[in-house]
Amino acid sequence: MRRTNFIRILTAIKLISNNVSVIENFNKKALVTVRVPEIIGDSPKQLRTLRKALSYCSYFSIKAEEGELLVTLEFNWE
Repeated sequence: MRRTNFIRILTAIKLISNNVSVIENFNKKALVTVRVPEIIGDSPKQLRTLRKALSYCSYFSIKAEEGELLVTLEFNWE
C-alpha cells in the first residue's frame, strides 16, 4: 500500500472518531488505534470506508473495553 492511500484512510477514520492515535514509520508500518462507543454502517459511504480500511490493513483487532470499542489496525507500505 502506498503512504498516500494510508493518509486518505486515516483522514476518513478521523471523521468517525476524535480519539485516534497513530504510530508511523515503525519498520514501514503504521499502527492506528481508535476508541469508539460503537461502529454503525448506516450509509453506503460508511460501509465502503470500513471495508476499504479493513482490506488495506495487514492486521486488525476489535476489543470491548469499558463501554467502548478499541479498534487496532496495522498497515504496511512500500
